[in-house]
Amino acid sequence: MVSPICFSCASALRSAVLVLALLVSGTAFAGASSIDTSFNPGGAQPGWRRSFVANGGTLDERIIAAARAPDGGYVLAGQRAGGGAGALIFLAKFRPDGSYDTSFGGTVATGNAGVGRVLKDGYLSTLADMTIDTQGRIIVVGKTPGALGQGDFGIVRFNANGTDDSSFDGDGGTAVAFDNDAANNRVNDVPGSVTTLPDGSIFVAGVIETRSAGVPITAVGIVKLKPDGTPDTSFSNSGDGTSQYCRVQCSNVLSVARIVYDAPRNQLLIGGDHAAGSNNSDWFIVVQTLSPPTFYSQMSYGIDLGGGSGYQLAYMKDLAVQTDGKPVALGWANNDALKSVPVLLRRKAEEQGEDTDFGNTPGRGLMVLPNTDMVYDGLAIDTLGRMLLVGEYMLDQVAIATRLNPNGSIDTGFNGTHSPTGYIAQTASAQAAWTTMFKRAFFDAGRAVIAGEAPDSSSSTSDYDLLVTRLQDDSLLFKDGFE
Repeated sequence: MVSPICFSCASALRSAVLVLALLVSGTAFAGASSIDTSFNPGGAQPGWRRSFVANGGTLDERIIAAARAPDGGYVLAGQRAGGGAGALIFLAKFRPDGSYDTSFGGTVATGNAGVGRVLKDGYLSTLADMTIDTQGRIIVVGKTPGALGQGDFGIVRFNANGTDDSSFDGDGGTAVAFDNDAANNRVNDVPGSVTTLPDGSIFVAGVIETRSAGVPITAVGIVKLKPDGTPDTSFSNSGDGTSQYCRVQCSNVLSVARIVYDAPRNQLLIGGDHAAGSNNSDWFIVVQTLSPPTFYSQMSYGIDLGGGSGYQLAYMKDLAVQTDGKPVALGWANNDALKSVPVLLRRKAEEQGEDTDFGNTPGRGLMVLPNTDMVYDGLAIDTLGRMLLVGEYMLDQVAIATRLNPNGSIDTGFNGTHSPTGYIAQTASAQAAWTTMFKRAFFDAGRAVIAGEAPDSSSSTSDYDLLVTRLQDDSLLFKDGFE
């Protein structure tokens, strides 16, 4: 169910990919883009797994995040409509062979969602992200109703087996209200991403409403929680465990794409986008060191591919750190024809400037990919420094993946071409799903694990399920340049 795609042949693309998806179990190219059929080998679609609430009808489960647990299992987090505030947390855990982890969920206490699954009302209106700490505990963040019916950061933690973690603030969940502009009824604080430290501390970053020199703005808000769920008042000078960034240089924040803990350098990196004028948005990266003496830096990066279109829009989707400490941001920008273009930016490790050794844009640290109408949502970096991008080709509703070399150039060793690889999931009735989207990726022993979603329908966007697939590992085959 995988093939290199000719993106100049959009009108014939879907029919061509469908033939390959239905008639071919693998590909002629035995590279890292090939599905690893040892994952769920006995399934209707070897190499893939769908997950949904057992006996849950046709309500959608939509992917939020995916991560590898310390015991080697794969955890998917999704959102399902319902609950007291509008969104239920859906978790699924698989063993590395693709089977459900029977020690996870599957009980009345975990929502009767089925073996290996959890359904929980955490009183969230939307879900944003999920991560797993070193003890295997699962942390989910989302927006929860706060003052004036607006939003606060909501944080829910589960034990490694999917049960509620009552050691976390007494009942497994807590909320954090910044409310910096309450005097003006602006208290909508929306979390975007979560990460943890080895000691179990939790950092959540998002967009908060506040003021700068009396002017209403949106900024980046971060809170640090102790492992027991209480605010760590030693973080920052606020006294309540919170801190604010992008109040001036990158103010008017639109979204926080990712917060990352860079363990070798003991620092946090936060990436996102902010409004930079009429019809203009730029990216930002904030670095907060955690080792004394602590300091932070923040920098805005204009992508500006719009030419004379009157629009210079750019939105960040993910952020990761290479082993040498260089941050890499992934997202998209509009070109002069108002088409979306995938873009990556790499910053220097110890400086705010762009790394001009990266990408294909003279004088910049930008890699502008050649294809339009593609959105890559997820970025993962392997031990060789290669970057895996996963997302969707919007015109033809096909999930895509491509790989870049450490310097940002396209890695033709991924599928034998310069084009992305297209993937289509099957429905329960073994038909090609109407659409397939990839959202997140991580690596397990060199193999890329990719999570996404697809409807259980070949003709409509209804009854979405979570998806996970695994690709083959070519790091041993190609790392020295020999096949």
